[in-house]
Amino acid sequence: MKKKVVKSLLISVIAGSLVFGLTACGGGSGKSEDTKKDNGDKVVLDVINYHVGTDYAADYYEYLFEEFQKTEEGKNVEFNFEEIPTTDAYNQKIKLLISSGDLPDIVFNGGNNITELAAKSGKVADLTPYFEKDPEWKALFDETSLEFNTVDGKIYGVPVSKEISYIYYNKELFEEAGIQAPDVAYATWDEFFEACDKLKASGITPLGMDTADSGWLTNLWMSALIGTNGESGNEWMNTMYPTDFNIPEVEEAAEMVQKMFQEYTTADAIGGKYDPMATHFFNGEVAMFPNGPWMIPDFLETEKAPEGFYDKVGIILMPGNGMEMVPTPGDMVGATEKEKIEAAVAFLKFETKPENQIKALEMTGLQPVSNNLEIPEELTKSNPLMAQVLELQNKAEVTYGQNQAYWYQNTIDTFSTELPELAYGNITPKEFCKKLSESAAKNQE
Repeated sequence: MKKKVVKSLLISVIAGSLVFGLTACGGGSGKSEDTKKDNGDKVVLDVINYHVGTDYAADYYEYLFEEFQKTEEGKNVEFNFEEIPTTDAYNQKIKLLISSGDLPDIVFNGGNNITELAAKSGKVADLTPYFEKDPEWKALFDETSLEFNTVDGKIYGVPVSKEISYIYYNKELFEEAGIQAPDVAYATWDEFFEACDKLKASGITPLGMDTADSGWLTNLWMSALIGTNGESGNEWMNTMYPTDFNIPEVEEAAEMVQKMFQEYTTADAIGGKYDPMATHFFNGEVAMFPNGPWMIPDFLETEKAPEGFYDKVGIILMPGNGMEMVPTPGDMVGATEKEKIEAAVAFLKFETKPENQIKALEMTGLQPVSNNLEIPEELTKSNPLMAQVLELQNKAEVTYGQNQAYWYQNTIDTFSTELPELAYGNITPKEFCKKLSESAAKNQE
């Protein structure tokens, strides 16, 4: 569900990998027999890693891999990496391997909820016994997070964070348009769109949106429109695997999304991917951008944003004091040999240690999956935006899920492919919702 930019340095590396057929990773299947033999008694875990380059968590995962190998559980473990530097390419790769290949020994969560797909393929390990044998580890997770990663009564995923999202806004552009941002959120969507109209009248593009690669930004807008639309809309947006999209709250949201494309976003949003849309926000070309705290480190990264951009950013909740808040699909184990399964589980335990959850918050903005962790005072001093996020979480009056967490994968794909048709007016909001319903229904056949 988190998005990022790709470092140009990786292009030559990737090209070389393609030329040589990813020989270090067994032709890209995620398994490498040669590497296992060469390392003698070492346990070699194959990993497809998308946390590389300028990924928001690249440095953190480099730290995790290195530090794990210094522990008693990890001293005899080596990692055999295949690097795929975008979540979208990674998700496509994993889905392909679920259907027709061998999964890597550690299967990272790529944002999309593929837990059920992977579990029912029989290619990921049942982790329930490992949780039951270690009550202290299990106690780090609330029931909702574990239930979210459970299929047919068995736990298959280890959640590493909770996901939240809200609105970033450019304080300079708001001032230029004569807008005073609310302290917490616009009380209603009508007030929000009034602000959009003022921005537009001042020659400022109000919103960041997209359609390609699952339409992440547009998904956040639409999820908020549904999730803050009364009790029934909120209940629907908190439902796993919905199949009926032709209900008033969803159709109204689709109608507003169509309007947002036609009146309030950039010309390249239709067909656009996340990365160039984020660049628009960094460059001061759009005033508001939906996303989560993992984006905060990008505001300080001069390869992405102009120097001083961090100080221009403010944060508000979605209208109606709404905020997406969902457990995340967890990391899974694709290993089949007992020794490798145990080594992979040991890594996942290390990844979710309380101190590493705090480390992830400091380095990446990932919200801890565990409740009541002590947040270092230094963090609030060094990163006031992150402190504001932690404060705003307590002020959210309405929380809801979003489609990449709660919808069937094929319905997420339909959402992305049909968004341009909706945006151009080639289909009506009702027709758009009907296509989503038809897509979801295929999972019931």
